[in-house]
Amino acid sequence: MKLKKLIIATASLVIAGSAFAEGVHLKFQSSNFTGEQVYTIQKKWADNAAAASNGRITIDLLPLNSVLKSSDMLTGVRNKIIDGAVATAAMYSGEDPGFGLIGDTISAWNSDEDILKFYYYGGGFEVVDKIFQAYGAKLIGVSVTGAESLPAKVKIEKVEDFKGVKIRAPSGPIQKLFARMGAAPVGLPGSEIYTALEKGIIDAADFSTFANNQKQGVHSIAKFPIYPGIHSSPAVHTIMNLNKWNALSKNDQAFLIEHFKGMALESLLQAHYEDQIAYKEAIKQGVTPVNWSAEEREKVRAYAKDIWKEIADESKLGKMYYDTLLHFLDSQGML
Repeated sequence: MKLKKLIIATASLVIAGSAFAEGVHLKFQSSNFTGEQVYTIQKKWADNAAAASNGRITIDLLPLNSVLKSSDMLTGVRNKIIDGAVATAAMYSGEDPGFGLIGDTISAWNSDEDILKFYYYGGGFEVVDKIFQAYGAKLIGVSVTGAESLPAKVKIEKVEDFKGVKIRAPSGPIQKLFARMGAAPVGLPGSEIYTALEKGIIDAADFSTFANNQKQGVHSIAKFPIYPGIHSSPAVHTIMNLNKWNALSKNDQAFLIEHFKGMALESLLQAHYEDQIAYKEAIKQGVTPVNWSAEEREKVRAYAKDIWKEIADESKLGKMYYDTLLHFLDSQGML
């Protein structure tokens, strides 16, 4: 009898040890393409999860369109086609317009740091996590792309200069914003921007950081980038399948949350650092950055605030986010 109990106990330990050895293997997809500065940072942190967790957790991060279109990634996470996604929630505005506001709260922030303060101290993480969980996903991290610039082939110095300008812009609030300013928004993936500018399909592009646009050669065609950009950066949301999350140990859950805070810090600092280097380089190459006046930027924010309210009025989840946003902005003297 004792021998039987010993065999059972030993077998249990072997099974438990095997389960531990297998660890947690996750397949995520990014909405950014290989070569983009932000994807490089995301990939680094995904790859580093294995070493940081002592081999417990491995994350394979795939680039744009590897498995799914960006707009389908939330559905893919919910249905376990992929385990997780790294993208702005604005990509999922087809599910609900509120996601557009969550992902791209245009002109809300004075700096990229404000986005992280909102999420990690101002209640943003909790409300957006609740929204994602209703769609079968768990929010595990929030980061930024870095302040966006706006490369343009024509000089755009004020709101009225946008009239008739064909501009690439992601779907959601940002397209509404450019349309209000008289531009003609065009939906294009980031990987097609250079060619579209070169062929004259678009005159300008709302896309990426100054450093990334410089690296991709965009400024060789669009020599009048608006920098700093005229609206806030989008927030990037790292999510994973909710059932898979719930199956993790508390320690693994805590690890993932803390691990991706590091990615948030690096994505912010590196983007700011590299932008300044790229800016000097671009000037030497004959690029003429355009910096808008505070007065013109305030006109943009007035349009943006109307769009926030409109989305909140048509979307229940947008209203949940909107109320938390206003509370934060008021608390920081930013409303």
